Order: sequence, then structure tokens, then C-alpha cells
Amino acid sequence: MSLTKKSDQQDVQKVDRVELTPASRVVECENAYTLTVELPGVSEKEIELTLENRVLSITAENTLEVFKDYTLVLHELPEARYRAAFDLPDHVDTAGIKAATKNGLLVLTLPKREEVKPRRIAVKAG
Repeated sequence: MSLTKKSDQQDVQKVDRVELTPASRVVECENAYTLTVELPGVSEKEIELTLENRVLSITAENTLEVFKDYTLVLHELPEARYRAAFDLPDHVDTAGIKAATKNGLLVLTLPKREEVKPRRIAVKAG
């Protein structure tokens, strides 16, 4: 039995590595920004984060597993190189940036510097 996928055009062929800008979302709260970047199929070892002149750059690649004991009969998952850059505002504390991955998402916490966080000022009776 042969397992093949037919399309209206020609037979499906292997897709070469493509370069993509990943989808992202930024949420602001009182103490920090949360930057979420979609990186499907990318492990934490394949992500490179750099910070230069207040520009946060993200480069990542997904690598598809190759099995020695199997023959590839259908390949539609593209190997992708993801690139994105974000200009950080002056009030982000770049020394406190944290990054984590979960379920194909890169989540960065960009804390605000103390002097720009809202604070309560006490009023004393005179």
C-alpha cells in the first residue's frame, strides 16, 4: 500500500526552509510588559535572544526530526527561520528581562523601571 497525498496540481514536494516574522502580542500591566511570540516547533535551545541599543532581537529555527528507520512519504511541515525585532521603550528595565517557552510560545516579561511605576503618595495631616 502506498500512502500519498494528491493535490489538484502536481505531487507535493519538500518545502525548503522559509524565513518568517512570527506573530506576536504585547500586553502592558502596572509593573511590566508581557511580550508573547508564536514559535511553533521550536525548542528553547533553538531560540537566540539578543539586546543591543534597546532593540530586542529574536531569532529561532524549528528543526524537524529525522528518523533512521523510516522513509519520508509526505512532508508538508516547513522548516522555518523566525526573525523579529522590538524597540524597547526607555522605561523598560533591560537587566530584569525574563524569557520562558511553553506550548510553542515564547513569553518574555519586560519589567518597568521603578521610577516609572505608579505609586501611592501618602498625605499627612498638617
